[in-house]
Formats: sequence, structure tokens, C-alpha cells
Amino acid sequence: MKIVQVTPYYPPHTGGIERYVYNLSGALAERGHEVTVLTANIPRGSPVETDSGVTVKRSTCLARPFNDPFALSFFRLGGELAGVDVLHAHNAYSCAALGAAFARRRCGVPMVLTHHGQHLFGNPFKDSIITVYRNAVERRMVNSIDRVVVLSPSDAEYVSAFGVEKERITVIPNAICPEDFLPQIDGDTCRFEESYQLNGKKRVLFVGQISKRKGVDVLVRAARLIVNGRTGDVPVFFIAGDGDYIDSARELARSYGIEDYVRLPGKVSFRDLTSAYRTSDLYVLPSLSEGMPTAILEAMFFGLPIVTTDLPCLRDNFGDHAILVPPRDERALACAVMGLLDDPERCRRLSERGQEFVRSNYTWDKVVLAYERLYEQMTC
Repeated sequence: MKIVQVTPYYPPHTGGIERYVYNLSGALAERGHEVTVLTANIPRGSPVETDSGVTVKRSTCLARPFNDPFALSFFRLGGELAGVDVLHAHNAYSCAALGAAFARRRCGVPMVLTHHGQHLFGNPFKDSIITVYRNAVERRMVNSIDRVVVLSPSDAEYVSAFGVEKERITVIPNAICPEDFLPQIDGDTCRFEESYQLNGKKRVLFVGQISKRKGVDVLVRAARLIVNGRTGDVPVFFIAGDGDYIDSARELARSYGIEDYVRLPGKVSFRDLTSAYRTSDLYVLPSLSEGMPTAILEAMFFGLPIVTTDLPCLRDNFGDHAILVPPRDERALACAVMGLLDDPERCRRLSERGQEFVRSNYTWDKVVLAYERLYEQMTC
């Protein structure tokens, strides 16, 4: 089968959707499909390359309103779709998905959109624009294509509220590739711990985009409550990733006088990421909006207890395997973190259940089969 994936970003750009498209494309190529990825050339690299059997074509980005790449090529899809069996777009809030929807109208290629969850920025102005976009654009787009994939039942309800028939909505979860971690899974972590001065300290881990949408400001405020509220065994907060809020987060930690307990190293290597998962005591993700985060699946794979926000999609997928707290509530977040740090038996139970949950259900060798079945239904 010939499949074209259209996505705003793709590795080496980092993010959950990027990892999702990369892993899905690789899994499809391994199963003998011809896969091409069309994306923006950010960061700048070769316009065309082949990676793990997947052809990647990168187009010049003219602007990035709301951090979404705008490339003219997204709206000029034509020759790339000759002989294509399925056109697969990602992220309803992207020029890439809009361009694919226009191409589907012109070329008649069967199209599926993976929704990747509802979107908020944590900024009143930007969130008001998102509300307008949902009503004026997203509603029309999801009704103009053949199938919509969502990551959770609550997101299926969200899409169906736009008038999309339930038979055109398919729930397919996110997944991880355990094989990615195998080269480092038994490696020495001493260099990592020494580099970031973590030896002998309990660790609370965050991995993701450093932004208010991901709740990093809430996490730093919760860290202040924990640092000031505990005596003796005070944890270090290792906040890995890059984003437009990183300098503000560092300044916020300094203003609270907790910079010795908050590490904001920016983007870390995959080796250090693996070491962080292996050596941390728990994982925290206080997001305002999510789909089904890859980082939570990875943290569970490594046996970390999870504290995250009580959003419908996260409740659907992790409600029985994580501690859920209200969004924007640093006190509830601090209480949940301290409660786990002081309760080793509860940590053990969450660790064992979460690890089994992910390893049994959320690996790409299983999830890719659901996509194959969907593609086959669309092309019959």
C-alpha cells in the first residue's frame, strides 16, 4: 500500500506528534508499505532523505503562527499524491492538515486525520483564537474527510459533537517502541547523575515541551511548595525539554529561591533521557491539554508512578494507573507528589500496574495493525 503522511513537524524536531508519526511510519515501512512523509523543513536539513525505509520530504517554512509551520507546499499537494492509496494527516490544528484536506477534495484520495487531542495554550488570547478556529474551521474539516482517528473515547465524543458519524471515528491509542531504549537500558547512569548533580537525591521527572500548555509554570510553583514544606529528603525536579517558556521557568525558580532543586537543562540526548527514566522516582505531567502523551507511556514502561492532570483524555487512558489532579492546581499537584514520595508501597503498586499496562497494550507492533485494518477499510 502507498501511504503519504502529512505532519507539521518531524524528527529531528522533538515532540509527541513527531515521535508518533516517526514510529507509525517506520512500523508501516517494516510491514512492507511504501511510506512518504511530507513535513516542514524545521530544523533545516536535506529536502529529501530516506530514513528507515521512509521517504521524508521537507518543505520551506514561510512563517510559524501559533508555532504552526506554514509551508506553501502543504496547499499544493498534487504530484505527491499520484497513485497514493491513503493520505494521512496529523494534528487538526495545523496548516499541514488543512492543506491535506484541500488536496483530498481536489484529488479524491481517501484521507484519514489523526486528531491528537484538543488544544489549549494557557494564554487567554491564543485560546480565544482556538475557540474561533474550532467553530469555523475544525468543524468543517473533520466533516470533509473520510475517517478521523482519535486517541481516547472522550476525544471521540468531542469529534462526534461536530456532527461526524460515529462509524467514521476510530479510537486508536498512542504507542511506544521498546526497541528504541534497548541499547541504553542496561547502561551506566553514573555520568548522567554526576553531570546534573543528582547523586543520592530523590527525583521528580518531567519530559516534554517547556510551555504553559504543558503546565511547567504550575510544576515550578508546586516545587516551591514541596521544597518549602519538607525537611530533610527534598527531591530534585528534573524538567527535560525545550520550549518558549524555558527562560521564564528558570527565572521563576530563581525568584522562589529554589533553583538548587530545579534542573532545566533544555533538550537532552536520548541516552540521558533513558537515564532520567531509569533513575527517577516518579513522573509528572501537569498539562492543560493533551492527546495521549508518549512521555507518560515511556515513563510507565520504565516503571515510574505517574501524576498528571484530570483531563478527559488522560482519565480515559490512565485513570486506573495514575494519580490525577485538577489542572492549574499547584497545591493538589504538590500534595500528590509528596504523598507518593512518602508512600513506597503505593509507588510500587502504580509502578507494576503501569508497566504491565503499557507493555501489554501500547507498543507499535500491536497498534500498527489497527492502522492497517483502517487503511484497508478505506480503500475497499
